[in-house]
Amino acid sequence: MNKAQLEVSVRSANAEDAADVIAVLHEAAAWMVAKGTPAWDTSRLDQAFVEPFITRSQLIVASYGPLIVGACTLSPNDPEFWPEAPDGLAAYLHKLAVRRAHAGRGVSLRLIAGCRDIARDWGCSKLRLDCHPNLRSLYERLGFSHFDTFYPRGDASYVVERLEVGV
Repeated sequence: MNKAQLEVSVRSANAEDAADVIAVLHEAAAWMVAKGTPAWDTSRLDQAFVEPFITRSQLIVASYGPLIVGACTLSPNDPEFWPEAPDGLAAYLHKLAVRRAHAGRGVSLRLIAGCRDIARDWGCSKLRLDCHPNLRSLYERLGFSHFDTFYPRGDASYVVERLEVGV
């Protein structure tokens, strides 16, 4: 069944959005666990997590009317997963999450488009992310290209796929 696309607005989150964003992140984390991709520790997705991103205008939300239906973070660097990247080349998207009731309705694409616009405003030429290997094809369907497979700890015990798209 093809779901109708949502007309969502994308903006930086404010303090009043924090609880809704945390709920969206927890819902997405539960979905990943159910799909066999337990990528996020929900005990760390709390007010202390979102506040610094809100303060720096790096928490991006998608709203459908008064409802927050998606969220992600966007940062100017990512030393953990892209340690070799020069400053200013890319912006780094993390924690892309969409409420399950609105999945498949263009929310992720709108969030990514908004992040690409911000990255361009920052003077970057790329938007990058890392993800669990099970999610690689999802991001490729959203327009990202595989950059490489990365081992953040230097061994095979932990692996991420790194992807990017031009802005």
